[in-house]
Amino acid sequence: MVSKPVALKEIETYALTAVQKWLKRVLKEPKVRARLVKCEADAYQVDLSVCGSSKMSHLNSTFRKKTKPTDVLSFPTPELFQRQGLLGDLVLCGPVAVKQAKEQRHTWKREVDVLIVHGLLHLCHFDHEDSPKEAELMADLESRVLGSGKRAGKSKGLVKRASQTRHLNK
Repeated sequence: MVSKPVALKEIETYALTAVQKWLKRVLKEPKVRARLVKCEADAYQVDLSVCGSSKMSHLNSTFRKKTKPTDVLSFPTPELFQRQGLLGDLVLCGPVAVKQAKEQRHTWKREVDVLIVHGLLHLCHFDHEDSPKEAELMADLESRVLGSGKRAGKSKGLVKRASQTRHLNK
């Protein structure tokens, strides 16, 4: 069975509602709360955009000096704005999300969920590229937030996937 193509607008519509759900779950984690600056606002806010591969390639090149599209980029706000409840911006690449969903054998919606959780953890000052210990902590948080229920299936967070890919390529 051939699946129909997914429009960026469809991905964006889903992601805009999903980001609120996942933000609530991420913020329930004590290790996340410990890393956030004291919020003087009632709630945290995240801006989210979904783009195509060429736009993501440009952003990835500009901000990370990598010449290909990536799945998600996180842009945390300075502490002053975080105190007001503005965590930052997430940019998801729709085509990369759909491709990775097929590779992982789960739905594009599940992949968007994984990307949102990963991006939110970056906005909350977690970075798997800092050290192996930080990578392990972020992978654990991704797993805890994404859960292991029926909907979670066999999907893994991005940090665990990257770690397994590195081990397979050695």
